[in-house]
Amino acid sequence: MSYALRLSALAVASVLPLPAHAEYQFDRIGEYDAFVDGVLQTDYNRFDDDVKNFVDDAEFRRAEIIFRLKNERNTEFFVGYDPRADKWLDVYAKFMVGPGGQVRVGQYKQNMNMEELISTKSIDFVSRALPNAFTIGRRIGVDYMQFGTNWTASAGVYDRELTNNGGKGTGVVARATYAPIYELERTLHFGVALSSQEQSKDVARFSSRPEADLANFRLVDTGNLANAERNNQIGLEAAYSDGPWAVQGEYLRANVTRSAGLDDYTADGWYVYGTWFVTGEFKTYKHGKFDYPVPNDPGKGALELGLRYSSIDLDDGSVHGGEEQNWTVGANWYWRSNFKLALNYTAVSSDKAGVSDAPSLVTARFQFMF
Repeated sequence: MSYALRLSALAVASVLPLPAHAEYQFDRIGEYDAFVDGVLQTDYNRFDDDVKNFVDDAEFRRAEIIFRLKNERNTEFFVGYDPRADKWLDVYAKFMVGPGGQVRVGQYKQNMNMEELISTKSIDFVSRALPNAFTIGRRIGVDYMQFGTNWTASAGVYDRELTNNGGKGTGVVARATYAPIYELERTLHFGVALSSQEQSKDVARFSSRPEADLANFRLVDTGNLANAERNNQIGLEAAYSDGPWAVQGEYLRANVTRSAGLDDYTADGWYVYGTWFVTGEFKTYKHGKFDYPVPNDPGKGALELGLRYSSIDLDDGSVHGGEEQNWTVGANWYWRSNFKLALNYTAVSSDKAGVSDAPSLVTARFQFMF
């Protein structure tokens, strides 16, 4: 399908009358309400090359469909699939355990870092920041979360991913968040997460695209780290929102222990960004993460501007994975709670094994939720 046809399809779909946040109850099965929703995303990347020859591209990024069953006791069964990528998404059962407790069993995003846990539909830039290279992602496992009005604490174990050639390795993860300020339009958030994973096939690898999901090169890449035993990670996070203004940042650090006399490997990365809703909206917050904004005027939509700095360092000892720092300015337009247009400009500065590369790029995303 041509890029023009893709945009036309999204434009037509966006005028369909849908409820807020685009979740549709289509049936009731026994004691369970049955819901369906989904998301279509098409991306456009255009590069101003420096050293490597990046390929300008436009294609569907995601075509996700999600089915959910929920009863009055908040027991949920969740199945998500992306036929475009031929990939299983969240596939789990969730049960409430006493007041403020829940257990999940199945495949889901591991509770490691805030930006990864925020849905792709709701992130403030087209692509997540460079330190996302350290995330665990979705894995099959079981976890328990206890939460109060302004805090969460969770711990779980996990193994491989459902999709073939996905993430592998048995691990444990824990995360805790606390919001000393938790008001409707004002939030102060702190979080910490820890994980430890046994490396599958004794190999570890970290790499990152230049904050463009369709990029055909990764400017920083460790390659395969042989004799890797465990990958131990720590994540620190903080965020503050006050009306239309918000700032968010995270620091992630990975340490890989290695056998056969090889030195352990350590890498880290961080980002910080600020956003402003020109039209006056504010970020909603619940259980340790922010959610999709609701336009004050659905007909006109909500306009959000953002500025981000991100950094990653994959160099350590004899491993020359490279360093990269990016500046990104972005704008998001949210319309009628089911359509989003995002536009970013990113200036990249990278160095790997003494070779510097500083391309710049424009990324755009058209998103429709149904």
